[in-house]
Amino acid sequence: MTDENLPAPLRPLDGELSVEARNLADSLRVLFNGLGISVRRYSVRCSRDAGAISRYLNGSRLPPWEFILDLVKHVASHRGESIQEETLQLLRDQHHAAAEARGNPASLLEVTQMRLAEADRKSQQSAIQIEVLTRALQDRQTLLSDIEIQLREVQHRDAIIELKIDSVTEERDELIRQKAQLENELSALRSELEHAKLRADELEVECSSLEIKVAALEGPEQMEDLAPGAMAIGVLEIVGFTRISKRLNEEELITLIERMRRVCSQVSAITGARFFHMRNSDVSFVTPTARAGAETALLLSESDTTTMLDDLEAEVRIGVCYGQVYATAGIMLGPTVSLAERLSGIGPIGKVLADAVLIERLGEEAALCVPGNNEGRYEAQAMWQRPVRGLGVVEPWLLERAPDAYSVLEA
Repeated sequence: MTDENLPAPLRPLDGELSVEARNLADSLRVLFNGLGISVRRYSVRCSRDAGAISRYLNGSRLPPWEFILDLVKHVASHRGESIQEETLQLLRDQHHAAAEARGNPASLLEVTQMRLAEADRKSQQSAIQIEVLTRALQDRQTLLSDIEIQLREVQHRDAIIELKIDSVTEERDELIRQKAQLENELSALRSELEHAKLRADELEVECSSLEIKVAALEGPEQMEDLAPGAMAIGVLEIVGFTRISKRLNEEELITLIERMRRVCSQVSAITGARFFHMRNSDVSFVTPTARAGAETALLLSESDTTTMLDDLEAEVRIGVCYGQVYATAGIMLGPTVSLAERLSGIGPIGKVLADAVLIERLGEEAALCVPGNNEGRYEAQAMWQRPVRGLGVVEPWLLERAPDAYSVLEA
C-alpha cells in the first residue's frame, strides 16, 4: 500500500474525556488501526454510519456492545486469529465502566441487560455442569456397589478355600484398593457437585437482582386506561435521588427500590390507590376519593422507607390534588396532574402539600377537623400564596393527621 493509499489518521482524543471513556476509546482505536482501512470504508463494510463510528473511536459517544463485538470479529478475521476471551473481557469491563461513568439511563440499561445475559449464560453452564457431575456420581456409585458385591464374594471364598489363599488375598487387596480409590473419587465428586450447586444458587440470585434492576431502569408497565373523571392524584418526589444512587452500591440500591415497591403495595392494599407511574425518582398514584388520596400521601410520608431516605439526606416531598384527570396509554394529563407535580416540588421536606379543592372535598367527606366536626382524621393549614409556573397564583395547604388520629400502618 503506497503512502497515497494509507487511511487518514484518527483525530486526537478530546482532553476533557473521562478516564473510563478514554480507556475504551484507546482500546477501540488500537483494534481499528489493525484493519489498516479508513473509517468510511469500514462503515461500508459493517453497514454503519461513518460519523457514528468516528464518534465511537473519539470517545464522544458510547458505542453499543454489538459494534465492539463486530470490530473484534473483523480484526480477528483480518489477522487470521481466533477471538481471545481475555480481549473480550477487557473490552466488556471498559464498556461497563464508561457507561457507568456517563450515568445515562439508556447506557446503564444496556449494560445491565448485558450483565443479565452473561449471568444467565453462566447459570445455564452451571446447570449443565451439575447434570454432568450428577451422572458421574451415579456411575461411580453403581461401580462401587458392584465392587462391594465382588469383595463380599471374595471374602466368602477366602473363608472356605484355604488352598487358594495367596491368589484370593491378592484379588481381595486389589478390590480393596479399587474401593478406596472410588470412595475418594466419590468424595471429590460430591464436594465438586456441592460447590456447583452453591454457584448455581449464587447465579440465580444474581439473575434475580439484575432482573429487578432492569425492571427499575425500564420503568413499570403502563397501567390500564382510566375513565376521565374527578379523582385525587398525588406525586412523591425524591430530591437528590441521583446523588444517593451514586453513593450506594448495586445491592443497596436494589434493596432501596424494592422497599419502595413494597411500601407502595402495602399502601395500595390499605387505601385502594393505584400506583401507575415511576419515572426516575417520582412515584405517582390516583384514588377515587379525596380521603383515600390524603391517607395514601400521609402513609407514604410516614413509612420507614421515607425515613430511611431522610437519613440518606434525600428530600422527600409529596403533593396531592383533587380534580378532573384524563388518562390515555398510561399517561395522566390535565391541570390537576400538573398542579400535583408542582406542589411536590415546593412542599416542605417530609410533608404533604395539598390544593384547596382536595381540602374542600375532605370537608365534604367529613374527614377534616373543622369547627363543628372535631372527629375528622386530618388537619389542614393554609400556606403562603405563590405563583406556580403555568398555573397562576395558588394557595397550597399543609395536610397533617389530626392529634388523636393514628396511622393505619401503626395500627
